[in-house]
Amino acid sequence: MSQQEEAITRLSKRFETIGKSIGELQSQVDACFLERKNRKRKKTKDSSVSNINKEPLATTNNPFVQKGTGLHIDSWPYNLWEKLKPDYSYEEFDRFRPFQSLLCLTDGHEDENLLEGGLELVPGFAAIAEEYFTATDRKFRDGKQMRSKAQWVSPYHLGLDKEEDVPICEMVRKIKRIPKDWEMPKGSVQLPPPKGSSVEEYLDFVRAVVKEHDSIPYEPVRKGDFVFFDIRVPHQNSSGNMMNRERSVFYHAFLMDHPVNLKTIESLKERRRKFEHPEDFSSKFKAEQKALNLEKDLIPLSTLGKYLYNEEDYPDNVQSDEYLSNIIGKHGKLLTEKHVKYFQRYGYVVVENLVGDNDCDQLLTELKENSKLVGCPLDEEFTKSQFKSIGGGFGAMVEWYYLRMQQLLRMDEKLYAVTVNLLSNTWCSSTPNEYQTPYECPFKNQINPAKLWLYIDRMNFRRPDKV
Repeated sequence: MSQQEEAITRLSKRFETIGKSIGELQSQVDACFLERKNRKRKKTKDSSVSNINKEPLATTNNPFVQKGTGLHIDSWPYNLWEKLKPDYSYEEFDRFRPFQSLLCLTDGHEDENLLEGGLELVPGFAAIAEEYFTATDRKFRDGKQMRSKAQWVSPYHLGLDKEEDVPICEMVRKIKRIPKDWEMPKGSVQLPPPKGSSVEEYLDFVRAVVKEHDSIPYEPVRKGDFVFFDIRVPHQNSSGNMMNRERSVFYHAFLMDHPVNLKTIESLKERRRKFEHPEDFSSKFKAEQKALNLEKDLIPLSTLGKYLYNEEDYPDNVQSDEYLSNIIGKHGKLLTEKHVKYFQRYGYVVVENLVGDNDCDQLLTELKENSKLVGCPLDEEFTKSQFKSIGGGFGAMVEWYYLRMQQLLRMDEKLYAVTVNLLSNTWCSSTPNEYQTPYECPFKNQINPAKLWLYIDRMNFRRPDKV
Protein backbone atom coordinates (compact mmCIF):
# COMPACT_ATOMS: atom_id res chain seq x y z
CA MET A 1 0.00 0.00 0.00
CA SER A 2 1.39 3.36 -0.99
CA GLN A 3 1.90 6.15 1.51
CA GLN A 4 -0.99 8.02 -0.10
CA GLU A 5 -3.34 5.03 0.31
CA GLU A 6 -2.25 4.57 3.95
CA ALA A 7 -2.96 8.23 4.64
CA ILE A 8 -6.41 7.93 3.09
CA THR A 9 -7.13 4.80 5.18
CA ARG A 10 -6.05 6.52 8.40
CA LEU A 11 -8.18 9.57 7.61
CA SER A 12 -11.19 7.37 6.81
CA LYS A 13 -10.91 5.56 10.15
CA ARG A 14 -10.47 8.88 11.94
CA PHE A 15 -13.57 10.36 10.33
CA GLU A 16 -15.46 7.16 11.16
CA THR A 17 -14.44 7.51 14.82
CA ILE A 18 -15.36 11.19 14.84
CA GLY A 19 -18.69 10.35 13.24
CA LYS A 20 -19.43 7.79 15.96
CA SER A 21 -18.46 10.30 18.66
CA ILE A 22 -20.68 12.95 17.14
CA GLY A 23 -23.51 10.47 16.83
CA GLU A 24 -23.13 9.39 20.45
CA LEU A 25 -22.94 13.00 21.57
CA GLN A 26 -26.06 13.86 19.56
CA SER A 27 -27.89 10.91 21.14
CA GLN A 28 -26.93 12.15 24.59
CA VAL A 29 -28.09 15.66 23.73
CA ASP A 30 -31.39 14.32 22.36
CA ALA A 31 -31.94 12.23 25.48
CA CYS A 32 -31.15 15.16 27.75
CA PHE A 33 -33.47 17.43 25.77
CA LEU A 34 -36.28 14.87 25.91
CA GLU A 35 -35.88 14.45 29.67
CA ARG A 36 -35.91 18.21 30.17
CA LYS A 37 -38.98 18.53 27.96
CA ASN A 38 -40.79 15.84 29.94
CA ARG A 39 -39.90 17.52 33.23
CA LYS A 40 -41.15 20.84 31.91
CA ARG A 41 -44.40 19.24 30.70
CA LYS A 42 -44.93 17.59 34.10
CA LYS A 43 -44.18 20.83 35.94
CA THR A 44 -46.66 22.71 33.76
CA LYS A 45 -49.30 20.06 34.34
CA ASP A 46 -48.78 20.12 38.10
CA SER A 47 -48.74 23.88 38.49
CA SER A 48 -51.43 24.96 36.04
CA VAL A 49 -54.33 23.70 38.08
CA SER A 50 -56.79 26.13 36.56
CA ASN A 51 -57.08 29.03 34.19
CA ILE A 52 -58.30 31.18 37.07
CA ASN A 53 -54.75 31.45 38.39
CA LYS A 54 -53.13 32.48 35.10
CA GLU A 55 -51.73 35.99 35.11
CA PRO A 56 -52.15 38.49 32.27
CA LEU A 57 -49.00 39.20 30.30
CA ALA A 58 -47.29 42.56 30.33
CA THR A 59 -47.17 44.59 27.12
CA THR A 60 -44.92 47.34 25.87
CA ASN A 61 -47.61 49.83 26.86
CA ASN A 62 -47.87 48.38 30.35
CA PRO A 63 -44.48 47.16 31.60
CA PHE A 64 -45.74 46.12 35.03
CA VAL A 65 -48.88 44.05 35.48
CA GLN A 66 -49.76 43.26 39.09
CA LYS A 67 -50.57 39.67 39.95
CA GLY A 68 -53.20 37.85 41.95
CA THR A 69 -52.52 35.91 45.13
CA GLY A 70 -53.28 32.42 43.89
CA LEU A 71 -55.82 30.25 45.66
CA HIS A 72 -55.03 29.64 49.33
CA ILE A 73 -56.49 29.22 52.83
CA ASP A 74 -55.59 31.50 55.76
CA SER A 75 -55.25 28.60 58.19
CA TRP A 76 -53.89 25.07 58.41
CA PRO A 77 -57.21 23.20 58.17
CA TYR A 78 -55.78 19.88 59.35
CA ASN A 79 -55.48 21.37 62.82
CA LEU A 80 -56.79 24.83 63.68
CA TRP A 81 -55.79 24.59 67.33
CA GLU A 82 -52.04 23.96 67.22
CA LYS A 83 -49.21 25.70 65.41
CA LEU A 84 -47.64 23.84 62.51
CA LYS A 85 -43.85 23.53 62.44
CA PRO A 86 -41.77 23.19 59.24
CA ASP A 87 -41.20 19.50 60.01
CA TYR A 88 -45.02 19.02 60.09
CA SER A 89 -45.16 18.42 63.81
CA TYR A 90 -47.02 20.82 66.09
CA GLU A 91 -46.21 23.20 68.89
CA GLU A 92 -48.28 25.31 71.25
CA PHE A 93 -50.90 27.44 69.56
CA ASP A 94 -50.07 31.17 69.62
CA ARG A 95 -52.91 32.90 67.79
CA PHE A 96 -56.52 32.61 66.71
CA ARG A 97 -58.16 35.08 64.36
CA PRO A 98 -61.81 34.00 63.92
CA PHE A 99 -62.43 35.79 60.62
CA GLN A 100 -60.58 37.55 57.87
CA SER A 101 -62.34 40.78 56.98
CA LEU A 102 -61.84 43.76 54.71
CA LEU A 103 -63.28 47.15 53.88
CA CYS A 104 -64.01 47.90 50.21
CA LEU A 105 -62.63 51.30 49.21
CA THR A 106 -63.93 51.09 45.64
CA ASP A 107 -66.94 49.61 43.83
CA GLY A 108 -66.95 46.21 42.19
CA HIS A 109 -68.01 45.75 38.57
CA GLU A 110 -71.55 45.00 37.38
CA ASP A 111 -70.32 42.10 35.21
CA GLU A 112 -70.19 38.96 37.33
CA ASN A 113 -67.63 37.35 35.02
CA LEU A 114 -65.22 40.26 34.66
CA LEU A 115 -61.92 39.97 36.51
CA GLU A 116 -61.47 42.96 38.79
CA GLY A 117 -58.60 41.99 41.08
CA GLY A 118 -61.08 41.47 43.90
CA LEU A 119 -61.92 38.70 46.34
CA GLU A 120 -62.93 35.33 44.92
CA LEU A 121 -63.58 32.20 46.97
CA VAL A 122 -65.21 28.77 47.11
CA PRO A 123 -68.69 29.07 48.69
CA GLY A 124 -69.52 26.38 51.24
CA PHE A 125 -66.04 24.87 51.52
CA ALA A 126 -65.56 26.03 55.12
CA ALA A 127 -68.14 23.48 56.25
CA ILE A 128 -65.93 20.54 55.20
CA ALA A 129 -62.42 22.06 55.28
CA GLU A 130 -61.30 20.39 58.50
CA GLU A 131 -62.14 16.92 57.11
CA TYR A 132 -61.51 17.32 53.39
CA PHE A 133 -57.71 17.33 53.37
CA THR A 134 -57.52 14.21 55.52
CA ALA A 135 -59.73 12.58 52.89
CA THR A 136 -57.32 13.66 50.14
CA ASP A 137 -54.49 12.06 52.12
CA ARG A 138 -56.41 8.79 52.17
CA LYS A 139 -57.01 9.00 48.43
CA PHE A 140 -53.71 10.35 47.11
CA ARG A 141 -51.18 9.37 49.80
CA ASP A 142 -52.64 6.12 51.15
CA GLY A 143 -53.38 7.91 54.40
CA LYS A 144 -49.70 7.74 55.37
CA GLN A 145 -48.85 11.45 55.40
CA MET A 146 -50.23 14.95 55.13
CA ARG A 147 -49.87 16.92 51.94
CA SER A 148 -46.71 19.00 51.83
CA LYS A 149 -46.56 22.72 51.18
CA ALA A 150 -45.01 23.79 47.90
CA GLN A 151 -43.96 26.99 49.63
CA TRP A 152 -43.76 27.74 53.34
CA VAL A 153 -45.53 31.07 53.82
CA SER A 154 -46.53 30.70 57.46
CA PRO A 155 -47.92 28.08 59.87
CA TYR A 156 -51.36 29.51 59.14
CA HIS A 157 -51.43 29.16 55.36
CA LEU A 158 -52.16 26.48 52.79
CA GLY A 159 -51.65 27.04 49.07
CA LEU A 160 -53.95 25.12 46.72
CA ASP A 161 -51.43 24.51 43.98
CA LYS A 162 -51.52 20.76 43.34
CA GLU A 163 -53.19 18.79 40.57
CA GLU A 164 -55.52 17.27 43.17
CA ASP A 165 -56.81 20.79 43.87
CA VAL A 166 -58.25 21.26 40.37
CA PRO A 167 -61.85 20.45 41.44
CA ILE A 168 -61.64 23.14 44.13
CA CYS A 169 -60.21 25.70 41.71
CA GLU A 170 -63.11 25.08 39.35
CA MET A 171 -65.57 26.25 42.01
CA VAL A 172 -64.07 29.69 42.69
CA ARG A 173 -66.62 32.51 42.52
CA LYS A 174 -66.64 36.29 42.95
CA ILE A 175 -68.17 37.54 46.17
CA LYS A 176 -71.43 39.47 45.96
CA ARG A 177 -73.93 41.37 48.04
CA ILE A 178 -77.14 39.77 49.30
CA PRO A 179 -80.00 41.11 47.13
CA LYS A 180 -82.52 43.08 49.20
CA ASP A 181 -85.53 40.97 48.22
CA TRP A 182 -83.73 37.62 48.34
CA GLU A 183 -84.40 35.02 51.01
CA MET A 184 -82.24 32.12 52.17
CA PRO A 185 -83.27 28.74 50.70
CA LYS A 186 -86.07 27.18 52.69
CA GLY A 187 -86.87 23.54 53.23
CA SER A 188 -84.42 20.75 52.54
CA VAL A 189 -80.88 21.79 51.61
CA GLN A 190 -77.85 19.58 51.12
CA LEU A 191 -75.86 19.23 54.34
CA PRO A 192 -72.18 18.36 54.81
CA PRO A 193 -71.40 14.63 54.66
CA PRO A 194 -70.32 12.92 57.90
CA LYS A 195 -66.72 12.74 59.08
CA GLY A 196 -64.69 10.11 57.28
CA SER A 197 -66.45 10.61 53.94
CA SER A 198 -64.63 10.37 50.62
CA VAL A 199 -63.13 13.20 48.59
CA GLU A 200 -65.91 12.77 46.02
CA GLU A 201 -68.64 13.04 48.66
CA TYR A 202 -67.15 16.23 50.07
CA LEU A 203 -66.76 17.73 46.59
CA ASP A 204 -70.33 16.84 45.66
CA PHE A 205 -71.53 18.76 48.70
CA VAL A 206 -69.48 21.85 47.82
CA ARG A 207 -70.66 21.69 44.20
CA ALA A 208 -74.26 21.70 45.45
CA VAL A 209 -73.62 24.77 47.61
CA VAL A 210 -71.82 26.54 44.75
CA LYS A 211 -74.76 25.80 42.44
CA GLU A 212 -77.08 27.22 45.08
CA HIS A 213 -74.83 30.29 45.36
CA ASP A 214 -74.82 30.71 41.56
CA SER A 215 -78.61 31.01 41.60
CA ILE A 216 -78.44 34.15 43.77
CA PRO A 217 -78.74 37.30 41.60
CA TYR A 218 -75.41 39.06 41.30
CA GLU A 219 -74.94 42.41 42.99
CA PRO A 220 -71.36 43.72 43.14
CA VAL A 221 -69.70 44.97 46.30
CA ARG A 222 -69.73 48.72 46.82
CA LYS A 223 -67.47 51.26 48.44
CA GLY A 224 -67.98 51.13 52.20
CA ASP A 225 -69.04 47.47 52.33
CA PHE A 226 -67.40 45.31 54.99
CA VAL A 227 -66.67 41.71 53.99
CA PHE A 228 -66.20 38.78 56.37
CA PHE A 229 -64.89 35.43 55.20
CA ASP A 230 -64.15 32.23 57.08
CA ILE A 231 -60.48 31.43 57.76
CA ARG A 232 -61.13 27.94 56.33
CA VAL A 233 -62.40 29.06 52.93
CA PRO A 234 -60.15 28.87 49.82
CA HIS A 235 -59.83 32.38 48.41
CA GLN A 236 -57.74 34.62 46.21
CA ASN A 237 -57.49 38.04 44.67
CA SER A 238 -58.33 37.45 41.02
CA SER A 239 -55.53 37.25 38.49
CA GLY A 240 -56.44 40.43 36.64
CA ASN A 241 -58.18 43.79 36.87
CA MET A 242 -59.97 44.25 33.57
CA MET A 243 -61.96 47.24 34.79
CA ASN A 244 -61.03 50.71 33.59
CA ARG A 245 -60.44 51.84 37.17
CA GLU A 246 -58.52 50.88 40.27
CA ARG A 247 -59.67 48.45 42.91
CA SER A 248 -58.58 48.80 46.54
CA VAL A 249 -59.39 47.36 49.98
CA PHE A 250 -58.23 47.76 53.57
CA TYR A 251 -57.78 44.50 55.49
CA HIS A 252 -59.11 44.95 59.00
CA ALA A 253 -59.79 42.07 61.38
CA PHE A 254 -59.91 41.25 65.07
CA LEU A 255 -58.47 38.78 67.53
CA MET A 256 -60.26 37.52 70.63
CA ASP A 257 -59.32 38.64 74.13
CA HIS A 258 -57.77 35.36 75.24
CA PRO A 259 -54.32 34.27 76.52
CA VAL A 260 -53.61 32.53 73.21
CA ASN A 261 -53.53 35.97 71.55
CA LEU A 262 -51.78 37.87 74.34
CA LYS A 263 -48.27 37.76 72.87
CA THR A 264 -49.57 38.99 69.52
CA ILE A 265 -51.55 41.94 70.89
CA GLU A 266 -48.70 42.99 73.19
CA SER A 267 -46.36 43.06 70.20
CA LEU A 268 -48.86 45.01 68.09
CA LYS A 269 -49.40 47.49 70.92
CA GLU A 270 -45.68 48.27 71.11
CA ARG A 271 -45.18 48.39 67.34
CA ARG A 272 -48.05 50.85 66.90
CA ARG A 273 -46.20 53.36 69.06
CA LYS A 274 -43.22 53.23 66.69
CA PHE A 275 -45.04 52.71 63.36
CA GLU A 276 -43.29 49.36 63.02
CA HIS A 277 -44.72 46.60 60.85
CA PRO A 278 -46.36 43.62 62.56
CA GLU A 279 -44.15 40.53 62.86
CA ASP A 280 -46.36 38.68 60.35
CA PHE A 281 -45.20 40.93 57.52
CA SER A 282 -41.90 41.86 55.93
CA SER A 283 -39.76 44.32 57.84
CA LYS A 284 -37.93 45.50 54.72
CA PHE A 285 -40.61 48.08 53.91
CA LYS A 286 -40.03 51.40 55.68
CA ALA A 287 -42.65 53.60 54.04
CA GLU A 288 -44.15 54.82 57.32
CA GLN A 289 -40.76 55.85 58.67
CA LYS A 290 -40.15 57.91 55.53
CA ALA A 291 -43.56 59.52 55.05
CA LEU A 292 -45.20 59.72 58.47
CA ASN A 293 -44.35 61.61 61.63
CA LEU A 294 -45.05 59.92 64.96
CA GLU A 295 -45.81 63.15 66.81
CA LYS A 296 -48.21 64.35 64.14
CA ASP A 297 -49.67 61.15 62.69
CA LEU A 298 -50.10 58.83 65.68
CA ILE A 299 -53.83 59.01 66.47
CA PRO A 300 -54.77 59.03 70.19
CA LEU A 301 -56.81 56.00 71.20
CA SER A 302 -60.50 56.29 71.99
CA THR A 303 -61.97 54.37 74.90
CA LEU A 304 -62.83 51.54 72.52
CA GLY A 305 -59.35 51.78 71.01
CA LYS A 306 -57.75 51.31 74.42
CA TYR A 307 -59.72 48.10 74.89
CA LEU A 308 -58.89 46.89 71.38
CA TYR A 309 -55.14 47.43 71.87
CA ASN A 310 -55.25 45.97 75.38
CA GLU A 311 -54.14 49.28 76.81
CA GLU A 312 -57.00 48.83 79.28
CA ASP A 313 -58.75 45.69 80.50
CA TYR A 314 -62.33 45.13 79.46
CA PRO A 315 -64.89 45.28 82.28
CA ASP A 316 -65.68 41.86 83.70
CA ASN A 317 -69.32 42.12 82.66
CA VAL A 318 -69.48 43.77 79.25
CA GLN A 319 -73.25 43.40 79.06
CA SER A 320 -73.70 45.61 82.11
CA ASP A 321 -71.12 48.16 80.96
CA GLU A 322 -73.01 51.15 79.62
CA TYR A 323 -70.36 52.28 77.14
CA LEU A 324 -69.81 48.94 75.39
CA SER A 325 -73.41 47.74 75.60
CA ASN A 326 -74.55 50.97 73.94
CA ILE A 327 -72.12 50.46 71.05
CA ILE A 328 -73.18 46.85 70.52
CA GLY A 329 -76.87 47.63 70.93
CA LYS A 330 -76.73 50.57 68.52
CA HIS A 331 -74.66 49.00 65.73
CA GLY A 332 -74.71 45.23 66.21
CA LYS A 333 -78.06 44.90 64.45
CA LEU A 334 -76.48 46.13 61.21
CA LEU A 335 -75.54 42.47 60.88
CA THR A 336 -78.95 40.88 60.35
CA GLU A 337 -80.10 37.30 60.79
CA LYS A 338 -79.93 36.94 57.01
CA HIS A 339 -76.28 38.04 57.05
CA VAL A 340 -75.50 35.47 59.74
CA LYS A 341 -77.18 32.60 57.90
CA TYR A 342 -75.54 33.59 54.62
CA PHE A 343 -72.14 33.46 56.31
CA GLN A 344 -72.87 30.10 57.91
CA ARG A 345 -73.93 28.65 54.56
CA TYR A 346 -71.47 30.18 52.10
CA GLY A 347 -68.46 31.02 54.29
CA TYR A 348 -68.54 34.76 53.65
CA VAL A 349 -70.89 37.71 53.80
CA VAL A 350 -70.92 41.30 52.55
CA VAL A 351 -72.32 43.76 55.11
CA GLU A 352 -73.48 46.78 53.18
CA ASN A 353 -72.56 50.45 53.68
CA LEU A 354 -70.82 50.22 57.04
CA VAL A 355 -68.35 53.01 56.27
CA GLY A 356 -69.18 56.29 54.56
CA ASP A 357 -67.83 57.29 51.16
CA ASN A 358 -65.88 60.20 52.63
CA ASP A 359 -63.85 57.97 54.94
CA CYS A 360 -63.16 55.46 52.15
CA ASP A 361 -62.08 58.25 49.80
CA GLN A 362 -59.90 59.78 52.50
CA LEU A 363 -58.04 56.52 53.11
CA LEU A 364 -57.47 56.06 49.39
CA THR A 365 -56.22 59.65 49.14
CA GLU A 366 -53.80 59.11 52.03
CA LEU A 367 -52.56 55.92 50.40
CA LYS A 368 -51.83 57.70 47.13
CA GLU A 369 -50.31 60.83 48.64
CA ASN A 370 -47.96 58.95 50.95
CA SER A 371 -47.04 56.37 48.32
CA LYS A 372 -46.01 59.20 46.01
CA LEU A 373 -43.84 60.64 48.77
CA VAL A 374 -41.83 57.41 48.93
CA GLY A 375 -41.52 57.02 45.16
CA CYS A 376 -44.61 55.21 43.86
CA PRO A 377 -47.18 57.48 42.13
CA LEU A 378 -50.27 55.24 42.20
CA ASP A 379 -52.28 57.64 40.04
CA GLU A 380 -49.75 57.20 37.24
CA GLU A 381 -48.47 54.16 35.33
CA PHE A 382 -45.94 53.17 37.96
CA THR A 383 -43.18 50.68 37.26
CA LYS A 384 -42.27 47.50 39.08
CA SER A 385 -39.26 49.15 40.72
CA GLN A 386 -41.45 52.03 41.92
CA PHE A 387 -44.04 49.63 43.36
CA LYS A 388 -41.29 47.85 45.29
CA SER A 389 -41.04 50.91 47.52
CA ILE A 390 -44.47 50.11 49.00
CA GLY A 391 -45.21 46.45 48.22
CA GLY A 392 -43.97 43.07 47.11
CA GLY A 393 -45.12 40.72 44.39
CA PHE A 394 -47.92 39.02 46.32
CA GLY A 395 -51.38 39.94 45.09
CA ALA A 396 -50.90 43.73 44.81
CA MET A 397 -50.54 44.08 48.58
CA VAL A 398 -49.27 47.46 49.76
CA GLU A 399 -47.34 47.67 53.00
CA TRP A 400 -49.07 50.56 54.73
CA TYR A 401 -50.32 49.93 58.27
CA TYR A 402 -50.57 53.27 60.07
CA LEU A 403 -52.10 55.82 57.72
CA ARG A 404 -54.25 58.16 59.78
CA MET A 405 -57.54 56.84 58.43
CA GLN A 406 -56.41 53.24 58.95
CA GLN A 407 -55.85 54.05 62.60
CA LEU A 408 -59.27 55.69 62.92
CA LEU A 409 -61.13 52.88 61.15
CA ARG A 410 -59.62 50.30 63.49
CA MET A 411 -61.55 52.02 66.27
CA ASP A 412 -64.79 52.27 64.27
CA GLU A 413 -67.75 51.29 66.44
CA LYS A 414 -69.79 49.75 63.62
CA LEU A 415 -67.00 47.44 62.48
CA TYR A 416 -66.43 46.33 66.06
CA ALA A 417 -70.14 45.75 66.78
CA VAL A 418 -70.93 43.66 63.69
CA THR A 419 -67.86 41.51 64.38
CA VAL A 420 -69.13 40.91 67.92
CA ASN A 421 -72.50 39.87 66.52
CA LEU A 422 -71.04 37.47 63.95
CA LEU A 423 -68.69 35.93 66.50
CA SER A 424 -71.64 35.41 68.87
CA ASN A 425 -73.39 33.36 66.18
CA THR A 426 -70.41 31.28 65.05
CA TRP A 427 -67.29 30.47 67.08
CA CYS A 428 -68.90 31.57 70.36
CA SER A 429 -72.27 29.94 69.79
CA SER A 430 -73.24 26.80 71.69
CA THR A 431 -76.21 26.17 69.38
CA PRO A 432 -75.58 24.22 66.13
CA ASN A 433 -76.65 26.14 63.03
CA GLU A 434 -79.18 24.72 60.57
CA TYR A 435 -76.51 24.24 57.89
CA GLN A 436 -74.31 22.15 60.21
CA THR A 437 -71.22 24.24 59.52
CA PRO A 438 -68.92 23.43 62.46
CA TYR A 439 -67.52 26.10 64.78
CA GLU A 440 -65.84 23.87 67.34
CA CYS A 441 -63.58 26.14 69.37
CA PRO A 442 -61.88 24.32 72.30
CA PHE A 443 -61.82 27.46 74.44
CA LYS A 444 -65.32 28.64 73.53
CA ASN A 445 -66.35 28.84 77.18
CA GLN A 446 -63.38 31.05 78.02
CA ILE A 447 -64.11 33.88 75.60
CA ASN A 448 -66.59 36.71 75.43
CA PRO A 449 -67.44 37.78 71.86
CA ALA A 450 -67.62 41.41 72.98
CA LYS A 451 -64.00 41.35 74.16
CA LEU A 452 -61.94 41.81 71.02
CA TRP A 453 -58.37 42.81 70.30
CA LEU A 454 -57.04 44.14 67.03
CA TYR A 455 -55.15 42.37 64.30
CA ILE A 456 -53.09 44.92 62.35
CA ASP A 457 -53.11 44.35 58.61
CA ARG A 458 -52.24 46.11 55.37
CA MET A 459 -53.99 47.29 52.20
CA ASN A 460 -54.35 46.27 48.59
CA PHE A 461 -54.22 48.44 45.48
CA ARG A 462 -54.83 46.95 42.05
CA ARG A 463 -54.63 49.24 39.04
CA PRO A 464 -56.24 48.34 35.69
CA ASP A 465 -54.21 45.84 33.68
CA LYS A 466 -54.84 47.59 30.33
CA VAL A 467 -54.12 44.48 28.27
